[in-house]
Amino acid sequence: MKISSNSKSKFLVYGIILIFSLFITVFSYNKFMHIVYPVKYQDIVSESCERYGVEPELVYAIIKSESNFDESAKSAAGAYGLMQITADTFKWLQIYTGDSNLSIQDLLNPQININYGTMLISMLKNKYFSEEVALCAYNAGMSTVDKWLKDEKYTENGEELSFVPYKETRDYALKVSETKFIYKNLYFRNTKVEIH
Repeated sequence: MKISSNSKSKFLVYGIILIFSLFITVFSYNKFMHIVYPVKYQDIVSESCERYGVEPELVYAIIKSESNFDESAKSAAGAYGLMQITADTFKWLQIYTGDSNLSIQDLLNPQININYGTMLISMLKNKYFSEEVALCAYNAGMSTVDKWLKDEKYTENGEELSFVPYKETRDYALKVSETKFIYKNLYFRNTKVEIH
């Protein structure tokens, strides 16, 4: 059976339309993802990540999950700014920096908030065996996570959590991990962070 030249032309046109449609769909999706998952405060994030040896995609995932890039965010639990740091955590971190002249309101400054938030996640990653546990501690606090790690109901080895008892913390760790994966694939596929 022979295909007429008219039919070949139609197939060619349909093929071109299909390829163009797929290109537009992929381009639109990619553009949409860049809008939904932005990379704001790039200089601050980059500098803080380099200083503390943290992957930028993790910092962006925390910012996206905690405040959705609202630098003036304040939670009912008393957490402030982009990375939602509480007053008690801020005071504790100031012991390491010597910035005792800073107030809780200074956490609304993106430079200060991102610097302290990145420092905190770096300390938690160094303290705990896994990033998931570090994220749980970021959300629920170190003392809570330390109790879980001593309880055989929640851990088999004292280093990883087989079950996270707080639903909010469980959901938080999963959300940040998924968001980190998205940021990694959108912006940081070929980036390696030097751990100090």
